[in-house]
Amino acid sequence: QYIANRRIPKELYKQLYYAEDFRSFIDELSPDHGKELKSDSRIVIPFYDVKKRLVAVQGRALTDNNKIRYITIKVDETSPKIYGLDRLDVGKTTYVVEGPIDSMFLPNAIAIAGANLIQVREYINEETAVFISDNEPRNKDIVRQIAQNIDSGLKVCIWPSTVQLKDINDLILAGYTTQQIVTLIDANTHS
Repeated sequence: QYIANRRIPKELYKQLYYAEDFRSFIDELSPDHGKELKSDSRIVIPFYDVKKRLVAVQGRALTDNNKIRYITIKVDETSPKIYGLDRLDVGKTTYVVEGPIDSMFLPNAIAIAGANLIQVREYINEETAVFISDNEPRNKDIVRQIAQNIDSGLKVCIWPSTVQLKDINDLILAGYTTQQIVTLIDANTHS
């Protein structure tokens, strides 16, 4: 019901899982994770590397009033937490967003999910990549990240003031199609 309400495309349902007890699931998957976890139910989003090996999992709380909405646990400490590498085609425009759910609505998209810019650069073609932050123009961290991307010579999407919604999933929930969002991003991409 949660993923249906977020309007995640049905063809991606098979890539998502559910854990009734996220702590038990993680304890079994990665006994040495070292995190203090609650026994709550979560959507499980697996992260795979370019060789399709599981490198991390993210648990998304089912309610927004949960103190910790997202928990990401690395299964492979040597790999970055980048969602979507298993489907990435560097020959096409790559949309780089913050979270996995937003990436599910764009073609050829990855989510940095806590990875740093240097780690991301290793996997993308900088000529064709577009970095898309959440639409929070007063958030100092987001503004700083956009400025760093620009200073690094990367392409960024600067949301127009006419867009008042926070992220790509909010645009989908408001009735935008993927093509409309891609057109909006492409029209507002700068470097």
